[in-house]
Amino acid sequence: MKSIRKIVALTASVILAAPFVSPDSGLFANRAQAAVQADSSTSASVGSRPATQSFALMIKGKNVTRKAQLKQGNGYSLYVAGGYTFSPAKNKLYLTDYPAYQAQIEPLPAGFDIDKLRKQGQTELKKYGKVNSYANDQLFESPMASADLFLQTSGTKGIHNYIVWTSAKGDSYLLRIHVPESGFAGTFNLIASTSLSTLLRN
Repeated sequence: MKSIRKIVALTASVILAAPFVSPDSGLFANRAQAAVQADSSTSASVGSRPATQSFALMIKGKNVTRKAQLKQGNGYSLYVAGGYTFSPAKNKLYLTDYPAYQAQIEPLPAGFDIDKLRKQGQTELKKYGKVNSYANDQLFESPMASADLFLQTSGTKGIHNYIVWTSAKGDSYLLRIHVPESGFAGTFNLIASTSLSTLLRN
């Protein structure tokens, strides 16, 4: 597995969507931990969920906070940070100024076959290179640490993740995350995955 990337701050003039730079590739290209904190000062807009939350990113011992807005999808909701756009019609989360950085969300039916999804993911990803599977301690710094399935390819064609994620409510989603190989890769992986970890059925 390639070494984990280090994240360095950009200047204050850089847009909110890309507050850090990540120079090489790897699993979750940073040594950061993300947490989602509810903002109790705002009212709920979908069910009992607050209208906004804060994404707390810990990088090199420093806490960085990003505000996120609750967005409604097709039967589910999630929190989306500034600089990112969620399209409910396409079930897609992407970096607003660079749409090639994207995550596709597919709600899964109850009783889905995880082995079938694993084979499907391996088939989809192998065109990008060697497919790696990660779980448990290998994902301890990722917002997707408790994923049911985490497959990834990483190389000259970018980073491609194929993830099966189950929320606290028990609803599951297939997530396809595509990240071009560049300095923004680690930041997008971290913030987008934090958003996706807030997926919840209405």
